[in-house]
Amino acid sequence: MTENISYLFDFEEINEGYVAFSENPKGGKITGKGKIRTCKLDFDDVYFIKELEFNLFTVSQMCDKKNSVLFTDTECVVLSSDFKFPNETHVLLWIPRENNMYNVDLKNIVPSGDLTCLFAKATLDESNLWPRRLGHINFKTMNKLVKGNLVRGLPSKVFENNHTCVACKKGKQHKSS
Repeated sequence: MTENISYLFDFEEINEGYVAFSENPKGGKITGKGKIRTCKLDFDDVYFIKELEFNLFTVSQMCDKKNSVLFTDTECVVLSSDFKFPNETHVLLWIPRENNMYNVDLKNIVPSGDLTCLFAKATLDESNLWPRRLGHINFKTMNKLVKGNLVRGLPSKVFENNHTCVACKKGKQHKSS
């Protein structure tokens, strides 16, 4: 989709309806379509939408032409159809396309056999530091926070009570009369 009619050749006017945008619920009217040719890549059936602010392309359209599309945290790379991974060990997840969707089947990803969970014990300093930072909470609650990954920055360790916090000891004392 593009808002610039000068990019398109073999342009034909059409009345295909509307495309919705998040900032404009009414969206933009599709008033034509054409083709875009670059030195390495051809785009067919590109819709002309005057209200569009950015050029958009469909990933599945690139894949239909036997190209590969790679997304990183900063860019999208369209690879030629003859591109091969130099080493299959770099592939962490392979999801087949079915009905124009990439559906992740967790049964194939999550191991079904015995799992080994490794936990480290917190050092004496950590066992005293983190409960103090969190208002002298008890160690059972502290370990629940670790298990649920509920506190950002909290190390994934088992905290054990060594009864060395003076403030906690005083808080548990009761006056008898």
